[in-house]
Amino acid sequence: MEEEIITMSGKGQVVIPARVRRNFGLRKGDKLMLEIDGRSIKMIPKTVDITTLVGSIKGIDIEALTKAIIYDREDDGEREKQIKRAVKNIKKT
Repeated sequence: MEEEIITMSGKGQVVIPARVRRNFGLRKGDKLMLEIDGRSIKMIPKTVDITTLVGSIKGIDIEALTKAIIYDREDDGEREKQIKRAVKNIKKT
């Protein structure tokens, strides 16, 4: 287990060290869950950068997974276009 000492500001804000942010793939706007256990506080990332999971599950075909994600995103884009057209048609009536 690694430890970092950080300082809390007067507004209750803390800065997560850059090395830790990089290790967890954390970016501005990411959500963290605080887990409180007695006098201990854990920060747990609520968002997961898929690249941090590479190699964590044996037998995953990363190339096939990437293709499936891209396909799903393209499909989402088409659905968005259909919704926009439907909303335009509703506004016309």
